[in-house]
Amino acid sequence: MTIDEREICRYLRLQGRAPGAALEERIKAMREAALKAIRPARVWRRFDDPFVAGGADSKTLKRHLAECHAAYLVCTTIGAEFDTLQRRTAATSPADAFVLQAIGAAAIEEWTDETEREIRRELKEGETLVSRYSPGYGDWPLEAQRRLFELLDAPRKVGVSLTDSLLMVPSKSVSAIIGVKTEVSQ
Repeated sequence: MTIDEREICRYLRLQGRAPGAALEERIKAMREAALKAIRPARVWRRFDDPFVAGGADSKTLKRHLAECHAAYLVCTTIGAEFDTLQRRTAATSPADAFVLQAIGAAAIEEWTDETEREIRRELKEGETLVSRYSPGYGDWPLEAQRRLFELLDAPRKVGVSLTDSLLMVPSKSVSAIIGVKTEVSQ
């Protein structure tokens, strides 16, 4: 897995500025440590019903999936070892933990983007994907994750579970729905 330094800097909120030499060294060291701890995993499954995980009452999700005839449910993670590294680092260096947080955010986004690219390879001719949409966006309740996790068997298949307050464990994980629609010919 690669973790783009520009994305790390974006999560560090450098707003397009290059990191100084000291921060660049910190990023390099923390990225090396992160790459040793990251254990990416993913699961996805296609359903003919775009609302299989619920959301028919969500106005924003209904709008998002309006033209879709199917959907993929997705769960990705960079693994529990990254969480352990982050906790250990936070105990000794809050600054390094902050950098590691940005690295983890960039890593899970890259892994989820890669998963989406894999899904695109199995689409039928004439199909395309809409952007991914996660529980908690708009008015689609975070509670929808319970059904999504059940349908994917995420705890068993990729080791991602939900706390009582619906946080994902490991923390650097993503759950989403990606709608499938027919491309319009031009």
